[in-house]
Amino acid sequence: MPRLRVTAVLSLLGLLVGILGTGWLSGFTDDWVGPPPHQAAQVVPRLHRAPPRHRPHAAPRVVGAQPAAVAAPAPLAPPALVPLDTPPAPASWAALRGHLDGRVVLTIATDGHGEVTSAAIARSSGDAVLDAYALTTVRRWRFAVPAGTAGVHGPLPMRFDSTASSTPP
Repeated sequence: MPRLRVTAVLSLLGLLVGILGTGWLSGFTDDWVGPPPHQAAQVVPRLHRAPPRHRPHAAPRVVGAQPAAVAAPAPLAPPALVPLDTPPAPASWAALRGHLDGRVVLTIATDGHGEVTSAAIARSSGDAVLDAYALTTVRRWRFAVPAGTAGVHGPLPMRFDSTASSTPP
């Protein structure tokens, strides 16, 4: 019991020293008004930059000559398909056990809310049941859509392996 009292008294003493020390140190910063104001940084979008070209012998620049035409920036790549909501397909995973091995590449298009508006097979797995399962599954998914776009579209590779686990990938 004496150990508990000593521990409690030392804990309270440590708490008291911490509170008083914080008050004492805060007194040194009473007149501090904060960091100096600065101008807001200008946000510049990052564009894809082409790798530098090696020019071993550049032609000398002639004073008064017309400047070379400025190349237009490369077009930005379309946004990637990023699934947000992937509910399971209505078919039973166990019922399709013999058909769920392969790779299917689908072409997906979505609306502004990320819901699939069209899905088609771009590269078949060779198994019609697996291809149909992939289409049925993806039509229920919802994808991320960047702000200011009407939807996203592009290829979506899907790999199925029934021996890896008992649930769909």
